[in-house]
Amino acid sequence: MKKQKTIIAILVVVAIIVIGVVLFLVYRDISAKNKLTEEINSLSETNINMEIKTSGQYGIVEKLVKEDFKAYYDSINALRENYDEVANIKALNIENYKNDGPEFNTTLETLNTIKTEDQNLIATLNDLIDETKIDEKAANNGLKGKYVQEYKDILAQIKLADGVNKIKETDAKFDGYLNSLIDVLTYMKDNKDVWFIENDTLKSNSQTFIDEYNQKVEQTNIEL
Repeated sequence: MKKQKTIIAILVVVAIIVIGVVLFLVYRDISAKNKLTEEINSLSETNINMEIKTSGQYGIVEKLVKEDFKAYYDSINALRENYDEVANIKALNIENYKNDGPEFNTTLETLNTIKTEDQNLIATLNDLIDETKIDEKAANNGLKGKYVQEYKDILAQIKLADGVNKIKETDAKFDGYLNSLIDVLTYMKDNKDVWFIENDTLKSNSQTFIDEYNQKVEQTNIEL
C-alpha cells in the first residue's frame, strides 16, 4: 500500500512537472509570437532594424520577414533612382542630340544598362512573392512545420504581393517609355546621314525621316 502511494506521488509530481513544462513552452511560444508581431508592426521604409529580437523558429521567421522587407524597399529605391536617372538624361533634348549624336553611344549604353538593372530588380521582387522561392528560402533557413505558414501569413498580412504587383504595373510603363527612347535614338543613329541640327532645331531633307521620327517621339508620351 505504501509502495502504491509512493508510485502515485511520483506520478503526480511527474504530471505537475510535465504540465509545468508544457505551460512554460506555451507561454514562451506566445511571448515569442507577441514579440515577433511587435517587431513586424514596427517595420517601415525608414525603419528596418535587422537585429533579431526573437529566438528559435520565430527568430527564423523574423529574420526572413526582415530580409524580405529590406529587399523590397532596396529594390523600390533602386527603381526610383533609375527613373530619376532617365529623366535627368533628357535623351530627346537638342543638347543631347548635339553632344552625343549622331551615334548616341553614351546615351544608348546608359539606357540599356538601366533597362538591364530594371529587369533584375523586378526579378528580385518577383522572387519575394513566388511560392516556390518562399518555400525554398524557408527550407534553406531551417524553418519547419507550422512556422512556415506563420511566415507566409505575415507576408500576406503586410500585403507584400499587392505591393510588388503595383510596382510591376508602374514599371511596365517605365519599361515601355525606356524602350521608346531607345527606339528613337536607334532610329536616329541608323539614319545619321539624313538629319542635322541647325539653329538648335532638328532638321532633315527627308520627309520620310521626319514623319517616322515624329511618330516615334509621339510614342514616348507615356504617363508614368
